[in-house]
Amino acid sequence: MQQQVSEQQIVQMAQQEEAVLKSQKSFLRKIISIRQDSNRTIDSLNELIKNPEKMYMNLGSGVLIEVEAKNKENCKRAFAENGYLEEKLPATIKWLEKRKENSQKQIERIEQDMAKTESKLNELINVLKQIDAQKRKQQEFSISKK
Repeated sequence: MQQQVSEQQIVQMAQQEEAVLKSQKSFLRKIISIRQDSNRTIDSLNELIKNPEKMYMNLGSGVLIEVEAKNKENCKRAFAENGYLEEKLPATIKWLEKRKENSQKQIERIEQDMAKTESKLNELINVLKQIDAQKRKQQEFSISKK
């Protein structure tokens, strides 16, 4: 037994796929931001290890100040809302590399999911175009009969 789907149901399905795609894009932007932040932090920590005497701190709005770190071997990183863990710089870099790797895996999965969602959406749009073309043909046929 074949089930008939109305044009309105197809429109609703397309709207749902658009909403899913929008959500996926938003999540992708967040994960990319996490990966970029990890990269910047790794670069900064590596620079601190190489050249502990001279470092610039970005205050925002393109303003940098020269600073000197008192502790050039350890750092503190957040591990909970108000919790910080003190550890050696190389250990933090290793943790950040793992975080970056996990972010990249998430990005790849999201991109695959987005491709599937876009494919479904395109199929639904094509069906709607076919329905529209059929309607126009029927209108032309009924006008030519008169």
